[in-house]
Amino acid sequence: MNRILPGRTVPLFFMYLVCFVFEGYAQQSFDAKRIEIITSAVIKKGYPACVRLWGFDTVKKVQNSAQFTGVVVTAEGHILTAAHAIIPGKTYLVNFPDGRTAIAEGKGRIAAESQGRPDVAMVKIVTKGAWPFAEIGWSSSSKLNSMCVSIAYPTTLNQKLPSVRFGRISRLPDVWGFMVSTCIMEPGDSGGPLFDELGRVIGLHSRIDVNEKINYEVPVDLYRKYWTALNVAEDYKTLPSKEDDLGSDPQQAAINHITELENLEAQFGKSAFNFNGSCLRISSELNGKPQQVYGTVLSGSIKASNTQFKSGTLLVSKSSLIGEHAVVDLGTGRNLTLTVVSRDKENDLILLYVAARLKSAISLKALADTPSIKFSEVGKFLLSAMPGQNNRLSVLGSTCFGQDKKFSSGYFGASATFINKQILLTRIAPGSPAEKAGLMLQDQVTGINGVPISLPPEYGKEIMKYEPGDTINIQGVRGGAPYNLSVNLGLLPVTGNHPADHFVGGKSKRRDGFRSVFTHDAMLKPEECGGPVFDLTGKFYGINIARFSRTSCLAIPTLVIYQFVLSSL
Repeated sequence: MNRILPGRTVPLFFMYLVCFVFEGYAQQSFDAKRIEIITSAVIKKGYPACVRLWGFDTVKKVQNSAQFTGVVVTAEGHILTAAHAIIPGKTYLVNFPDGRTAIAEGKGRIAAESQGRPDVAMVKIVTKGAWPFAEIGWSSSSKLNSMCVSIAYPTTLNQKLPSVRFGRISRLPDVWGFMVSTCIMEPGDSGGPLFDELGRVIGLHSRIDVNEKINYEVPVDLYRKYWTALNVAEDYKTLPSKEDDLGSDPQQAAINHITELENLEAQFGKSAFNFNGSCLRISSELNGKPQQVYGTVLSGSIKASNTQFKSGTLLVSKSSLIGEHAVVDLGTGRNLTLTVVSRDKENDLILLYVAARLKSAISLKALADTPSIKFSEVGKFLLSAMPGQNNRLSVLGSTCFGQDKKFSSGYFGASATFINKQILLTRIAPGSPAEKAGLMLQDQVTGINGVPISLPPEYGKEIMKYEPGDTINIQGVRGGAPYNLSVNLGLLPVTGNHPADHFVGGKSKRRDGFRSVFTHDAMLKPEECGGPVFDLTGKFYGINIARFSRTSCLAIPTLVIYQFVLSSL
């Protein structure tokens, strides 16, 4: 996609009291629940037909293109996607959420106007079978501010299952032929479907702007209009002369067009459940500079070997954003000193102690009793507590999954190739830590920090263990003479100028390498992580641990937090 220019468990009696005292809240709650139920039905209906694709060499059985998304719309295997993602006649591997795979062929694509507009394309499964498919809707039936749901596969997450995002139609088709939605997307989502409230495909993801709320969608009516032409493997440089009848939408009268969404975040950000008592701001010094992040307040009794923890309060937060001299801001102009109890490097968690009884919302017992996230919960509204401001609204985008370390590893800047049974450096990036340390092309790497390296997988695996700021020792041979060089690893540089890498606040430096996380689509800044995530009933889901990408905020689920606290005490 290229840039286009132009928990607290709330008692039932308390819930009734809240709905009575806060005027209008009962109606808001009903609206939110209604939208949640509709969203769940949309996901159940459309999710099985949302597929992950990439170019595929059927002889060598290897991937030969970047991944992208599509949606199957017939039992015979017609897949709608974006023109910039495919080549007519090329072979693709189709990956279904249920684990099935199929071979497909690129059919027609239309990129007739400037910058690839209208970005319309089709892929057809050639493997025999009856495939799950989604219903095609009519984009012309869409209304401004009506709800929409995205189900797609962002490349950076690299998951076998798609993630869900929620939004509204913020602009109807413009002069360029695009609709605009607030369903966030990024590379890999290209060709992913946008569903209406009836679970029908009304648009396909095309491109983005820097603003996270500007996401361009190809109206599905264009696929209806050029259906016959798209079934031919041809690269159309002008709009096809053959046009099909669009027909009329037989369900148009059944569409309720939920248009309360424009103010939904404002309404529920000020929800009757005041979660701010469970989320406090933590300040510290990190690498000699002031740093702030949020912390989640815990309560309840735990049998600790150290009795000091029984008279105060525990907080859990994001470890990599808390350094020396940490204090917690109570929101009253009063700061209290924090003591570090334990750090979990793998999950970037820190447990802190303050020698005071704080009003808190999250019971440790509740953490232990919370079951794992079920697929049926995907699509629920979540609220991220934000001290001193409105809660941040989002949608639960996935169940829990492990996220390998990739983007958070220390940057070395040298690529190696296996030649004559040796690991030889064949590329050293200018200005990289490897170059600054004196490494040279054709150096043979034999070890890293004393660990022998003889095979290509060992080279990458060993380097990725370390984080920015770590120093590693490279053992190697140059011109027949052994050497040992120290390399201070840096931050992975941002390459290119894609708008997905330039949203407000940016990505967390430590954003992957977690044992278990779930994703949601809150637009958080890195320093707004560490705080708790609830659903609209006050059920605690976990803590925000990283702004992973334009589309995804990652959160650590309750069970991992509970196990960390137990092991720490």
